[in-house]
Amino acid sequence: MRTDFSELGHVSDIWEEWRFEPWKNGTAEGLYRRLTMIKSGFLGEVARYFADDYIVWKYQDGDPQRILKTAQPQSDLMVQRYLFLQDSGQSVMKKSSFLLGFRGFIEIYRYTLGDEACEGIKDIAYLCNTAKRRLSEKALGDTL
Repeated sequence: MRTDFSELGHVSDIWEEWRFEPWKNGTAEGLYRRLTMIKSGFLGEVARYFADDYIVWKYQDGDPQRILKTAQPQSDLMVQRYLFLQDSGQSVMKKSSFLLGFRGFIEIYRYTLGDEACEGIKDIAYLCNTAKRRLSEKALGDTL
């Protein structure tokens, strides 16, 4: 079965503001951004590391498991978060580490739009719900 929420891409102002860009991996499609986190101390920067966020709105059933199995650690990349949007069902999270966490983590979330998001994805779930709300308001405005 194929899931498709790609209409959320029509709300490009949200995605541009939060620095997301188009992304594709096999049959999975959506958006991607890289966040830079800087730890600083009294004398300046102590460490710099990254977190990658993926919003996956078009995919086939096996894609979450495929991505979990094929993801690779990258230098200074602490976490790779994948948010797979779904029509219905319980939200699910799977987490795996690379070299016991020393090389980073991958987190796969399944999330139903409009549901309460777990702590790990509240920020990107909020953006997805806002995009869906904007699309609904635009569709309502077009019918009036």
